[in-house]
Amino acid sequence: MAQALDKAFYERVEAWFSRLLEESPVAATALGDHRFDDRLSDYSRTGLARKERLLREALAELEGFEANRLSPDARIDYELVFRLSKSFLREFERFRGHQRNPYAYLYECVGGVFLLLTRDFAPFPERLKSVIARTREIPRVLREAEENLIPEEVPPIWVEVALESLRRVTPAFSFLLPALALRTPYRFPGMLRAARAATKALRRYEAFLEERVKPKARGNFAAGEALFEEILRENHLLPYRAEELLRLGQDILRQTREEMEALARRIDPHRSAREILEEAKNHYPAPKEILPAYRREVAKAREFVEREQVVTVPEGESLRVEPTPPPLRTTIPFAAYMMPGPLEKKQEGIFWVTPVDGRMPPKAREEKLRGHFWAKIPVTVVHEAYPGHHLQLVYANRYAQTLPRKLGSALSSLFVEGWAFYCEELMENLGYLGDPLQRLARLSDQLWRAARIVIDVSLHTRGMTVEEAVEFLVREVGMERTNALAEVRRYTLSPTQPLSYLVGKLEILKVIEEVKRAKPGLSLRELHDALLSQGSLPPKLLREKLLAD
Repeated sequence: MAQALDKAFYERVEAWFSRLLEESPVAATALGDHRFDDRLSDYSRTGLARKERLLREALAELEGFEANRLSPDARIDYELVFRLSKSFLREFERFRGHQRNPYAYLYECVGGVFLLLTRDFAPFPERLKSVIARTREIPRVLREAEENLIPEEVPPIWVEVALESLRRVTPAFSFLLPALALRTPYRFPGMLRAARAATKALRRYEAFLEERVKPKARGNFAAGEALFEEILRENHLLPYRAEELLRLGQDILRQTREEMEALARRIDPHRSAREILEEAKNHYPAPKEILPAYRREVAKAREFVEREQVVTVPEGESLRVEPTPPPLRTTIPFAAYMMPGPLEKKQEGIFWVTPVDGRMPPKAREEKLRGHFWAKIPVTVVHEAYPGHHLQLVYANRYAQTLPRKLGSALSSLFVEGWAFYCEELMENLGYLGDPLQRLARLSDQLWRAARIVIDVSLHTRGMTVEEAVEFLVREVGMERTNALAEVRRYTLSPTQPLSYLVGKLEILKVIEEVKRAKPGLSLRELHDALLSQGSLPPKLLREKLLAD
C-alpha cells in the first residue's frame, strides 16, 4: 500500500514542480530544466495572481495528503516539499519582493541572461538564441516592476543595491552582448536590437529608482522576531529562539578571539592576532594574478581530497574558476560558488572570484586586494571548491535519489553552508591548512561567521542599522569597510542565511557524533559519503535518515 501511495506522491510532486518552474523560468534554467529558456517571469497582476493560486493549491493538496501512510523515505521527502511550499507562499505573501525589492527584478533579467551565457549546457549558438529571447523580455519585466513597486515600502538599502548593480550591468547590455553576437560565426541581427532596447529599459529603470523610488523609500528590511523565528522553525527545523542564537554568536565570537590570540602568541609574542593578520593582508597576488592563484589552489585541494580519501569525488564533475559577473559584485565582495543545475547532465560548477576593478578609488582598490591575501586563498578554496560547496552540491546532484532531495537547499541553507564551513576546520586537522597564518586566517573566518550570527539576529530582530552592522564587522572582525558594506547589504536581503554557516556546522557536528556512536568503524570517507548522499537535507532530517538506516 505504501508503495502505491509513494508513487502517487512523487507523481504529484513532479507535476507541481513542473507547473511552478513554468511560472519561474529563470529558476528552471538554474535547476537545469531548459524548457523555458526563452522567457522571463510574468510579473503582471494576472501573472502574480496565477502564481499565488498555484502555491495555495499545492499547499492545500499537500495538507490533505495522508503523509503518515508513506514509507519512511517518502515521509522525509513529503516533509521537504510541504515545508518548501509553505516557504514559497510565505516569501510571496509576507516578504512581498514584487512590491518591495527593486533588485529582484534586476536579478530576474540579468541572472536569466547570465545563466545562459555562463553555463555550458548546450552549443553556444543555441544558448545565444535564448539570450536574445530573454533580452527582448527585459523591457516588459522592468515596466511591470514600475507598476508593482510601492516606493514607500521599499527599504532604502535595497534601492542602493539595485542602483549600484544597474550601474555595473547596463554597460554589459550596451557592449558585451552585441560584441558576443558579432564575434560568433553565426548571424544574430536580433541581438543588436534587443540589446539596445534592454539598455534603454535599464536606464529608464535606473531613472525610475533614482527619481521616484529613492526619495520616498522608507521601508524596513528587517523581518521582525516573529517571522525570523518562524523561518528558523519551518525552514531550518531549528528549536532555537533568536535570543539564544544571539548569545551563541556572542559566545563563539569571544572564544574565537581568545583562540586567535593564543595562536598569535605562538607566531609572534610581540604582536596581536589583528596586527599579524593586517600584516599578512599586505601580501597578495597582483590583480592579474588573482584568478591564476585561485585556479592553482583548486587543483591542489582536489588532489589532496582524493589522495587522502576525505570523501568520494563524483565521477565526471568539473569546476571553472571565473571572474564574478559585474552585476553580482555589489553583493559578492570576494568569492562565491554557482552550482550546476541538479537536473543537468554536465556537472560543471563555477567558482566566482571577484576581481579588482582598476577604476576603483585607490583606497577601495587596496581594500579589495587585501581581501585576497595569500594565506586566505587556500581557506576560501576549501570552502567554495574541494571538499566544500562544489563537491557537496555535485554529490547531491549526482547521488540524491529523488527530486525533493536534489532541491533541499531551496528550503534551508544549513547543510550547504554548514558543510563548507565544517570543511575548513576538517582540512586544517588533516594538515592541508597547516601553515600558522592559514590557521589564523581560518579562525578569522570563524570570527566572521560568529559575527554573522550576531548581525543576522540583530539586523532582523533587534533594530540594528546597516551602518551599525558595517561598523561591527570593521571593529570586531577587522573587515575592510568596502567589503563589510557589500556583506551587510546581502544580509538585509536574506534573514537567517548569514547565521547558517556556523549554526549549520555545529548541527552537522552533532549528526556526525551520533552517527559515529551508532555506526563505529566507519572510515572518514564512508562517513562523509553517507552525509553527502542524502542531498542537502536540513540536519534534523539528515539525522533521522542516517540513524534509521
